[in-house]
Amino acid sequence: MNANAPKTSGMKTPTTALSHHTTDAIFYREKNLVEDILKPGSSPDFVSEAMAHILGREISGGERRVMNAILITMMEHGLTPSAIATRSIYMSAPENLQGAVAAGLMAVGSQFVGTVENNARLLDKIVAAPEGGQRALAEEIVADHKARRAHLPGFGHHLHRPDDPRAIRLLEIGAENGLAGRHVAALGLLAQVVDEKAGKHITINATGAVSALLGEMGIPVELMRGFSVLGRTAGLVAHIAEEQQRPAGRFIWDLVDNTIPYEA
Repeated sequence: MNANAPKTSGMKTPTTALSHHTTDAIFYREKNLVEDILKPGSSPDFVSEAMAHILGREISGGERRVMNAILITMMEHGLTPSAIATRSIYMSAPENLQGAVAAGLMAVGSQFVGTVENNARLLDKIVAAPEGGQRALAEEIVADHKARRAHLPGFGHHLHRPDDPRAIRLLEIGAENGLAGRHVAALGLLAQVVDEKAGKHITINATGAVSALLGEMGIPVELMRGFSVLGRTAGLVAHIAEEQQRPAGRFIWDLVDNTIPYEA
């Protein structure tokens, strides 16, 4: 017996509910790809099928419309760290498009793009609190971040002020499609407290709105960043397409090299 072989004796055999196949069919969960999803006369919708595949349930028309708006919003925001990483890696290895996209997706984290989940955890706490204690909890959250001089996720933006137009429209789309419940109310309460403590209006940014809407759809916090990844992937492919026609990677490299001096 190979001493390095995985030790599976006595372990329960894992299973999957995502896909299976026969000699003449492939199934996405219980739906036949060709006969159910791609059948003649159908209008397959990527967002609906992707969410059903991820969540294990069919989504409503309102959820589909809101998720489309979210993914489009997350797709692009210029030459941010993720786009710069993708362009730089593509310049270095143009034969590896997927590697360049992957490099950009590695930048979807707790500071950029993936910040949705940071705000969502706070909203979940407020939603779970007794109704009479929600405001006190919101005040505690704001006070804690202020005492630690920590940025409150979901609020403020270095470009968009006094309001982030993306957040305003996303919340409007949510309301238009029946997604304006407890998580959106929690975001509004937190925003009210933020403004009061700051003595001025602080914008709700796009990630704040997205986290509230994903919460309304019952998407677990631990999966939310995945939807940021889905949206940003399309944007990064677009950056590669532009890099092929209007290269910027070498310019970015030279700019950094010539701007940051050596200092021992």
